[in-house]
Amino acid sequence: MEDRGLLNKTTDEIEADRSVPKIIILAAIGIIFSFAFGYFLKLFILHGRLNFLFFCFLAALGFLIFFLLEVFFVKTFWIVNLIIFLETLGFLAPFYDNLSKILGLGTLISFLIFLSGVYVGRAELENMLKIKFWRISKKTLPKAIAGLALFSSIIYVGMIGFGEKEFFIPQATFTKIVKFVPGIDLSLPVETLIRNLAVNQIEGNDQLKLLPESAKKELINQSVKELEKKISDFTGLPLNPKIKSSEALYGIMVEKFTKLPENVRLFAPVAIAALIFLTIVSLSLPIRLITTVLAFLIYEICLALGFSTIMLEGKSREIIILK
Repeated sequence: MEDRGLLNKTTDEIEADRSVPKIIILAAIGIIFSFAFGYFLKLFILHGRLNFLFFCFLAALGFLIFFLLEVFFVKTFWIVNLIIFLETLGFLAPFYDNLSKILGLGTLISFLIFLSGVYVGRAELENMLKIKFWRISKKTLPKAIAGLALFSSIIYVGMIGFGEKEFFIPQATFTKIVKFVPGIDLSLPVETLIRNLAVNQIEGNDQLKLLPESAKKELINQSVKELEKKISDFTGLPLNPKIKSSEALYGIMVEKFTKLPENVRLFAPVAIAALIFLTIVSLSLPIRLITTVLAFLIYEICLALGFSTIMLEGKSREIIILK
């Protein structure tokens, strides 16, 4: 993505921040998005509702868009450092009642990752004769996404309590997660789910399908009893056929977790945090593509409305400034 040469003007001035009010506007929008991200992330962790996760994603996109724009528009390093610091505090603010050393350390590391993204982007921009939006985003956004992923992971550990002996997944969150399990409806009662599995097993066998209905019914009942016994033997727990399958599965997981060695239980949340981090980072490419397209649209609108302008520094190198 390159900018149109018709917008270019010539100047012998060095790059500098010329419009403090516009910088304040950019910073304020970024801080609002960062606070919204932290706020909805906290609600999602506490309540496990997918709409909170969706709003969290939208806030993350907003933050990433203005994070990228700040690389282009804010020239003074101490100013951009201050903006990133305030945005990082915005992430942390909704968790004021869950502050801990781990959370503070994770936030600090995320802040440093954000700064590295800005510096890498600025270094790339300063080495360009012509501004190439896509190349800057490719350098900057992966680090910003990694910073968000790390913050989310550390926040999760901080919220559930590092070193706690209780099971680390709230039941409400677990219930939401299992809805995405393909092929199995875990909202059904245990007995209904087991019966459905037995019926599917028989229907999938061409020879058993030829049996009379009475024989198939008897075979299904026998299969249900055998499956219930196998599950009870495997889990070492009595199986309540009347409760939802998701509740039964959650109870089994809690029971198994409490029987783990204490040193394993203490660090189980760290494994989950690592999984969260890797999951978010694995989605870095589509997130970066969406962010870059939206940021470029805003970038072009800023140029069209005169919010910013492109100049040729010394008749050779393009720079962009806030007018």
